[in-house]
Amino acid sequence: MRTTSDEEIIARGGRVGQVANVMGLVMVLGGLLASFTPWKVITVVLIVLGVVMYTIGNRGLEQATREPRLIQQLEEALKGFDDRYHLYNHLLPGDHVLATPHGLFVLVVKGVDGKIRCYKDKWVRAVTLRRVLRFFTEESLGNPTKDARQQAEKVQKYIEEHDPELQVEAQGLVVFANPEARLEITSPSVPVLPLRRLRRYIRRASQQREIAPETLAALTELLDQAPRA
Repeated sequence: MRTTSDEEIIARGGRVGQVANVMGLVMVLGGLLASFTPWKVITVVLIVLGVVMYTIGNRGLEQATREPRLIQQLEEALKGFDDRYHLYNHLLPGDHVLATPHGLFVLVVKGVDGKIRCYKDKWVRAVTLRRVLRFFTEESLGNPTKDARQQAEKVQKYIEEHDPELQVEAQGLVVFANPEARLEITSPSVPVLPLRRLRRYIRRASQQREIAPETLAALTELLDQAPRA
């Protein structure tokens, strides 16, 4: 299997996180200094904004560290596939796009742990003391199925705009990379599975559909031309 990643985008996230961190600390310090003046409202505003910026910065730094690790986990999970399989990371409207002879998969990869429930695209994650202590740095769960649908639609639009004759459907897929994630999934709009089952899922897709070699070649050529940062 081949892998292509935009390393600059990942590194840029770390740099943005550093800037946001510094800005957050400066705002908090400014708020503390303002507390010695008559303008108490400024104190509250600066401290709140500072905490928000500090949280954004820490999560940006964590993501810049986490992304290469998640990409490596994806590569390990997909090891054994030949060069017709190509994983694109942060190059397209979807963060992780896997082109295969059996379909185009847009992967939303989550590294969170704990008990996670999904019922018809409504997601809930159990609150624990560990989560509270890691609030400033931990990845948020969000709505992975919604993200997968939206990213798949954007990838589909990208293909249609750049090669309208290319008949390939982008399919959303949610993957949980953390082995400590305990999933309870009911009726999601897109498939949801742990990383250890990803290879089996892709192999099963080979029994359901097949992309013509010339179509796969055209698709790969199009995705290879995606602009870098």
